[in-house]
Amino acid sequence: MKELLIWLKKPRLIHRILRKLIKLFFFEQWILLIAHKREDGRLGWKDFTPILPPKSSFWADPFLWKKDGKHYLFYEDLPFDTERGFIACIVLDENMQVVDNISVLERPYHLSYPFLFEHDAQLYMLPETKENNNIELYRCTRFPDQWEFECVLIPNISAVDATLLHANDKWWLFANVEDESGSSWDSLHLFYADSPLSDEWKAHPKNPIIQNIQNSRPAGRIFLRDGDLIRPSQDCSVRYGYATNFNRIITLTERDFKEVHESTFKPQRFSKYYATHTWNEAGNLRVIDAQHWRGKR
Repeated sequence: MKELLIWLKKPRLIHRILRKLIKLFFFEQWILLIAHKREDGRLGWKDFTPILPPKSSFWADPFLWKKDGKHYLFYEDLPFDTERGFIACIVLDENMQVVDNISVLERPYHLSYPFLFEHDAQLYMLPETKENNNIELYRCTRFPDQWEFECVLIPNISAVDATLLHANDKWWLFANVEDESGSSWDSLHLFYADSPLSDEWKAHPKNPIIQNIQNSRPAGRIFLRDGDLIRPSQDCSVRYGYATNFNRIITLTERDFKEVHESTFKPQRFSKYYATHTWNEAGNLRVIDAQHWRGKR
């Protein structure tokens, strides 16, 4: 009995053993979830409807784009057998039903986080291309499924989840940059330029502007709420991509940056979802991703 009590006082050991047992019958998978905007602006997990990938892959990093009355859901599709992500797109009807699902951009290296923006009536995509050691820009030649390489915005950089913002007559690029330890979770860097197509992005003098594991890595498009700029970020303090924080930007200049934490969207206790690391909006729709256990059979 004494030996059993000593063993039970080791929660990390118990957790590892239980996790190995669970993995005999289940596997971890990222999925997409979508919801209609609520009048009070408060969305909970019960408001979201899951969109499940096949068991052979995971889907994550969703971005919404509305065109001609339809919603297009761009996301990272990562097959487990290749472990190399590519960008795909789900077409949704007015009832949030999937009417099509197509591959839109593949490269000989990993792609994820398909950040979309429009400039001078032209649609662009800024996917994560960390594996190619650049921040690359792609131009849409036929929506939604044809994209051509446009240029390298910042070369020779190991950066993830690049997120653009046009504010104060400047274009701002937020991205987490790997530190000396190789971590891409905790060092947010900021760059600025006069044009999103520029090849002369200037590093902010206060880089890294945020350096912690709870609040640095981007988690989606920066959006307006009641006139304030809100920056979604990942909370990786519990595990990778555990929750999404919402931060209000207070100061954004070429010399200074400040933001304050406003709220957190996180998994509920005893929920089937135990991580969420992307939040995006378009029109009356909201989209997130979540990680869960799924049966192997």
